[in-house]
Amino acid sequence: MKIDITKDGPYIVTGNVPLKEESIKKDAMGRPDKWVEGKTLYSGPTYTLCRCGRSTDMPFCTGAHTDFDGTETAERNTFDEKSQVYPGAGGVELLQAPSFCVGDGFCHAKNSITQMIKKEKTLDIALQQTYDCSGGSLLIKIDGKEQEPQLQKSISATGNPPGKGPLIVKGGIPIVSSDGYTYEVRNRVALCSCGRSGNKPFCDATHLR
Repeated sequence: MKIDITKDGPYIVTGNVPLKEESIKKDAMGRPDKWVEGKTLYSGPTYTLCRCGRSTDMPFCTGAHTDFDGTETAERNTFDEKSQVYPGAGGVELLQAPSFCVGDGFCHAKNSITQMIKKEKTLDIALQQTYDCSGGSLLIKIDGKEQEPQLQKSISATGNPPGKGPLIVKGGIPIVSSDGYTYEVRNRVALCSCGRSGNKPFCDATHLR
């Protein structure tokens, strides 16, 4: 399984990676509450996904990327190197990489996550907030060990309608640059599908603006 990025073109997904719809369910106060899976869009051996945002059949590529500038601008350092570190209770640390933030809002859904990590009684809530961070911008370490959910290898098309938001890559699927470089393999990461991110190929929440 892998995702190949083509130069100024789409993502090519190989290896029978399930592609699903997924959306955020909000609570009575309009705050992000949880992710809800929708229908399976595709599960074949190979398919192409839009990277330019111009497709007429999102999230799939329809060849509308003529003149699209897909230059990859993301820094090629590790998540730890990108991250700011916030201390919490005991051996708890919160790592936050702003360049991966997709604007889901889970970090402030219940309370500020930087406050929730400071008390043992709210640590479980803080952990769930990081798990719901689809772009992988947030990560908690306890005594140096990464706390990550078990995720099936899959891709989720998000947004309303699905495909208008980022593509959430789950379970550690390699993402290979158009020049052959393999980005750091991570459990959760979000790829840009609007074509306007300043951190290509990753989403940087530009689609919200």
